[in-house]
Amino acid sequence: MASALMALGLTVLQSGSPAVAQTFSGDPTPDQALRTVSQFQGEWDSPPTALTNGGTVDAPLLGNGDLGVAVGGSVDDQTFYLGKNDFFSTATNGIEPLGRIVLSVPGLADADYHVVQNIANAQIEGTYTLGSQTLASRSWVSATENLFVTTLRLSGSQTQDATVTLQDGLGNTPSTSVKDGVLDADVQAGTASAPGNPQARIATKVQGTAAKPSGNRISLTLKPGVTYTVTAAIRSSHDTPRYRSAAHSAATELTGGSLAKLRAAHESWWRKYWSRSFVQIPDQAVEKSWYGSLYLLGSVSRGGKYAPGLWGNWITGTMNWYGDYHANYNYEAAFYPALSTNHVAQMDSYDDPILDWMPRGKAKAAAAGYKGVLYPVGISPNGTSAADDLYNQKSNAVNLASDMVMKYEYTRSASYARKVLPYLEQVGLFWQDYLTWDEATGTYNIHNDAPQEGGVYPQTNSVLSLGLVHLLFQGLIDMSNDLGINGSLIPTWQHIDSSLAPLPTMTRNGQTVFRQTSEGSGWVSDGNDVAIQAVYPGLQVGLNSSPDLLQTARNTITQLNNWHSDNSPATLYAAAAMGGYDPDTLMKELHTEATAYSYPNMAVHHYGGGVENLNVTTSGLNEMLLQSFQHDIKVFPNWPADSDAKFGGLLAYGNFLVSSSIRHNSVEYVRITSRSGGNLTVTNPWPGRSVEYYANGVHKGTLSGTTIKVNTSVGETITLAPAGTSLAAIQHESAQSAKGSTAGSPATGSGAALTQPARTNTVDAKSGGDDRGTDMYPGLSDSLAAERTGMLGAARRSSSAAPRR
Repeated sequence: MASALMALGLTVLQSGSPAVAQTFSGDPTPDQALRTVSQFQGEWDSPPTALTNGGTVDAPLLGNGDLGVAVGGSVDDQTFYLGKNDFFSTATNGIEPLGRIVLSVPGLADADYHVVQNIANAQIEGTYTLGSQTLASRSWVSATENLFVTTLRLSGSQTQDATVTLQDGLGNTPSTSVKDGVLDADVQAGTASAPGNPQARIATKVQGTAAKPSGNRISLTLKPGVTYTVTAAIRSSHDTPRYRSAAHSAATELTGGSLAKLRAAHESWWRKYWSRSFVQIPDQAVEKSWYGSLYLLGSVSRGGKYAPGLWGNWITGTMNWYGDYHANYNYEAAFYPALSTNHVAQMDSYDDPILDWMPRGKAKAAAAGYKGVLYPVGISPNGTSAADDLYNQKSNAVNLASDMVMKYEYTRSASYARKVLPYLEQVGLFWQDYLTWDEATGTYNIHNDAPQEGGVYPQTNSVLSLGLVHLLFQGLIDMSNDLGINGSLIPTWQHIDSSLAPLPTMTRNGQTVFRQTSEGSGWVSDGNDVAIQAVYPGLQVGLNSSPDLLQTARNTITQLNNWHSDNSPATLYAAAAMGGYDPDTLMKELHTEATAYSYPNMAVHHYGGGVENLNVTTSGLNEMLLQSFQHDIKVFPNWPADSDAKFGGLLAYGNFLVSSSIRHNSVEYVRITSRSGGNLTVTNPWPGRSVEYYANGVHKGTLSGTTIKVNTSVGETITLAPAGTSLAAIQHESAQSAKGSTAGSPATGSGAALTQPARTNTVDAKSGGDDRGTDMYPGLSDSLAAERTGMLGAARRSSSAAPRR
């Protein structure tokens, strides 16, 4: 019977293994991932210049999801800018810089400058050469502690005097004290004291010498061949009320042995991080940007810590738009890349500021005469706000809900659903109350909701809000059904989802495109991509949608032509891939993002925001390689012809890890690990052909049809391949690097490919080649092998200044 159904092109549900946790060994993803990421680094031959303009910096970057460090200046005045995600001033509710550590070796002024940002092991390596002398440095922020480390080693025949100076976040002299050889500096967020204003201590000492702390400075003499290690323990009042003693003790108790353990833990954290997924594609600049974005994601966000604001934890001065959590795409977009890349843990801080704002959200809705919650454009931690204004938008709370719905659909985590359902239900309650029913058309309509900040009423049926409200109620239905709750509410939610007004359209240049509203804003050419956001992040259009709807989405992308505008790239590329836009054009424009719009630190930068741009290459590329949001896994659904590629460990809806490879325009295999069990649906990558089906390495027969459906158990690995393909052949292919990928040739600088050098212990042979091997860290393991910058003239945007949308 099953064979007869499949012969007719119908899907068949195959029975899986017993519902017990099991894992099929032999996953090549970790080895492939570590081998690939080791090729990528940022490189500078002159000091960075975009450092204190209130936006994305072009400096070498370090971070552990809480503490961030940006490195500016040359070695005679090298400044390590310290930022921390929790350093929001209670006077302004804006994020403030925490402090600065200035390393000065004046005798090496005018030294040649060469700095490498090694993303595989999250460290920055510097080489500064003047005549016959070279100073080599290695800096890292511990992945597991708020500890910053810089190690120095001088070559040549002369000594050099050096100083390490502590400053507050604005470069001023803080209050300091000296005890146990440790220089302690106490700083606060901003210049104005206010109740609850965060404070912090920077506790610094130098190992390897009898350093001389005095005032806010440590003086030392660097001798050739001797290793010196500068350590700074940072604790804030949000970390602990005992932040002063905690920081001092951490610095005092640090020894060579404990530093070695921290280094080992640091390397282990990053190895595990990189082992989760990989991509290998011919365009090396885009591939590098994908890894670079993930490096920055791992550096900027961590569970149990404060969530990053607009500019992450690289806070070098007064930041634009307060560096807050902007709710109309900016805050949300920074976390989207954690999903499909299989780095979901980096989202763990996302929900906290949103849930903390619920009492104020309820009060704001009630004040407007509605149930549920209303959120402003800008919120800050702990229920505060730096920009407490709606700007005529009702969509902020439902926009914030998009990450929550997506995270659940990707992970199917019941515990996560229980955590966020109270918020999602309140957002749903608002829309149940706010929507108006049109009996004549049989539709729910949205009135007086501007798609962009400050849009003048009337504004009816914002295309952005329609997409997000659909997504909200679809998520509420799925979570409630899975948990077996809200039975009385589900019919209402289903009715709203099925009866919302259609996405508004219009004709422009002879093409049908999405219109921003059905009444109000029509087509707006201002660098935003609001018109396409019902596709992404609204997820209401995909390759399973009708041909007409897909063509409208593609037409809209064409007419927008916003590939590199200030506010579009964070969501535009994923939307284009989901709509089936020409993949050659997508790769060309992604290449431009990865080169012309990326700094050497691999940060994609646009004026509208900072860490939101972590989503440009990641989700844009992932949706070309793998789509699943319509509950149907498609591999290489929108991929350029004649372009060999491979990916591993990407996450699909339903908590499935997917790996696949394409060579000579033919998919070689699909490997899927079910982490939660349940039904698996895959579009057959070999249309019209039968498929070999393996479960945990055991041949289960052949399948056929347009789609394949299989019941899976927790931990089960399903492998599919064209008929006649042996498991041994699949395993061999999956262990190989993609033809033409960067797995054997590193890319540095702006993304150009370089020949793989022999593994050495030097920073850079051309800069003097001073040995920087394990002798720099006695007892430590060797490391993992390896614009448009104009910003607002005003220091801050006032609450009445024009926002970005």
